[in-house]
Amino acid sequence: MTTPEAEVTPRRGLLTKSRLITAAVVGVIVVALVVITQMLAHQAQARMVAMFPDDVVKDAALTKMAISMAKPTFASHCASCHGADMKGDQKKGAPNLADNIWLFDFGHVSDIEMTVLYGVRSGLGKSRNITDMPGLGLSGQLYPYEVKDATKYVLYLSTGKTDDQEAIKRGAAIFQDKGVCYDCHSSDAQGNSDYGAPGFTDKDWLYGGDYDTIYHSIYYGRHGKCPAWVDKLSAAQIRAMAVYLYVNSHKPTPTQSASAHDTHIG
Repeated sequence: MTTPEAEVTPRRGLLTKSRLITAAVVGVIVVALVVITQMLAHQAQARMVAMFPDDVVKDAALTKMAISMAKPTFASHCASCHGADMKGDQKKGAPNLADNIWLFDFGHVSDIEMTVLYGVRSGLGKSRNITDMPGLGLSGQLYPYEVKDATKYVLYLSTGKTDDQEAIKRGAAIFQDKGVCYDCHSSDAQGNSDYGAPGFTDKDWLYGGDYDTIYHSIYYGRHGKCPAWVDKLSAAQIRAMAVYLYVNSHKPTPTQSASAHDTHIG
């Protein structure tokens, strides 16, 4: 006669075996899902890289993927100079990446990607390196008093304010003649994105827009750099970064958002 204990033991064995089989099946499914997800991600990245850079932002799914990829890359490679909020660091001459004002070219994804790839004065042949800001006082091209007049003129271009009209006239003449400032910054002081020469008619400053900082820039020059990432990041990471910076720079400002909201209500 079979005892109750003898009946329970096989049942426990069957239950254990069933659980093991279930766990194995679940494990296989999980692994399969991970592999499929990775394959799909790889395919999407390959498609993103194969596209013309400016077209990526026309694809919502690829744009979302690019942003997700780029955020950790920016945090680990770029935030130390440009800041976690992307607003730059004037002490380092690291530009604000949160607005749509660009030193080089026009701020398209392809333009941004070029800078990320080869850097600025990075030492590579394809880097942004046509020119830099010479030290006009240090080289003797301008006397210190001329640097002062040029400084007051540049400050006036940005603020529209001055307490020395004569200095502004002298500074304007230096800008258009002896200082040869117009050659890079253009005769209307709007800047030249071919050279990476900033404009002076807005309030966006790379190193700061106060008198002392502008004087220092004119007298001693500036030679800012940005490293090239072509040999440090993958093609997909670089493309994703360019897309991320483009999207972030085109976010509406609070004023623009309020204006759009008012228009919608009206």
